[in-house]
Amino acid sequence: MQWIIDFLCNNPTIIISVLALIFTVYSFWWMNYRRGKIHVGIPRSYAAMGSEEGLLVVEFPFIFFNSGKLPLFIQNLQVVIHIDEQQLPLDFTATVDKLGKNQGRSFATQIPVRGREAILLICEFHRQPGGLLFDEGSYPIELQAILGNSMKWKRICRFSMNVSKRSAQSINKQFIVHDNKLE
Repeated sequence: MQWIIDFLCNNPTIIISVLALIFTVYSFWWMNYRRGKIHVGIPRSYAAMGSEEGLLVVEFPFIFFNSGKLPLFIQNLQVVIHIDEQQLPLDFTATVDKLGKNQGRSFATQIPVRGREAILLICEFHRQPGGLLFDEGSYPIELQAILGNSMKWKRICRFSMNVSKRSAQSINKQFIVHDNKLE
């Protein structure tokens, strides 16, 4: 054992070469083969219509960013609205081209997110019976996803859906776009 220590102390170039090789291999892996994480931007606006017995509909524009080099796949999404101790999950049903419109409507599918890229998707979520009439205030929302081959829901974003005094007058009567800021 002592001879190894003596050899390395008398030959620092070997230590430097080995460390450079380790650094190079690690950097190559980090830049080209690292699995990233999905980051989600908080929506600036939303479209919604509350309903107690009928269909509860909510649309959010989400930006999904993959921080790694390898592509990631979102198998499914759901939003969970937290009200007091109750949780109301809403199923991912479609994507649309324009918030609050049926233009470019497509049924929900898996979402591929390429490495180091961001995509904008307007996602629509439903619940029947709705079980929720919106009032003025802030509603904690959790966006959950099933990623890759997993079968478990994972929280990927948490934000508040803010219903202003003006929005509260129409949000349970018609499906229109609202600003996600409190007045």
